Amino acid sequence: MFLRLLPWFGKTTPKAQYHDTQVLEMDFLVDEFHEAMADIKDPVRTRMHAALMSCQSPKDLWFMRSKLFGLISKHHCESVASTRVARLDQKLRFFVDNHPDYSSDELPTGPMALLH
Repeated sequence: MFLRLLPWFGKTTPKAQYHDTQVLEMDFLVDEFHEAMADIKDPVRTRMHAALMSCQSPKDLWFMRSKLFGLISKHHCESVASTRVARLDQKLRFFVDNHPDYSSDELPTGPMALLH
């Protein structure tokens, strides 16, 4: 029985290539920030919008996560903030794992780890 399974061991499925898709553009991540704070009317949101426009790498966006979490939890609750930041973390993780120019090693810690 075991010998029948032997040919499948060691075979790996090829990693999907996403080089030319929209999900591997920084705008994809910036849009997720905007979506997370879309229902909030606060001057901090305006300042965050300006800061988002100057971000040039996923590392810059990663450092803005805590500000986003604070803004959302101030206007809603920590549960809502955690949900929205978790969705952002998923997209950030996908971006750095699949983009040819970035790696998750460039981020201070894994993007899935919340620091607030």
